[in-house]
Amino acid sequence: MENLRILRERQGKSQVNVAVHVGVAQEMISSYESGRALPSAKTLIKMAKYLDTSTDYLLGLTNDPTPVRLFNRSSLSSQEIKFLIKFAHLAVEDQIKLIGYMDALSHIMN
Repeated sequence: MENLRILRERQGKSQVNVAVHVGVAQEMISSYESGRALPSAKTLIKMAKYLDTSTDYLLGLTNDPTPVRLFNRSSLSSQEIKFLIKFAHLAVEDQIKLIGYMDALSHIMN
C-alpha cells in the first residue's frame, strides 16, 4: 500500500498518528505500507476517512486520491435518483457521450 505512505507523508502525518486514529499499532501501519500485511476492510475504511481519500486509492486501484463523495439521497428528487441509476448502468463510452451532451446543453443555457 505505497499510496498510504505517500498520502500520509504528503499530509505530514506520522505512522503513529494514523495508527492511533484507526485503532491499530504503529507496527501495523508500517506493515501495510511495506506490503507485509493488508488491513481489514474496517481499518481500510477508517484510514481512507482519516486521510480524506478513497479506499481504491489506498489499495492502488486508482492514481486519483480524491475521495468519493456520495449524494445524500434525501436531497435528490425522485427524477434525479432515476437519472443517476440509469447513468450508472450505461457503458462507460455512453456515459462519456452523455456527459459531453450535458456539457453542450449547459453552454447553450449560459
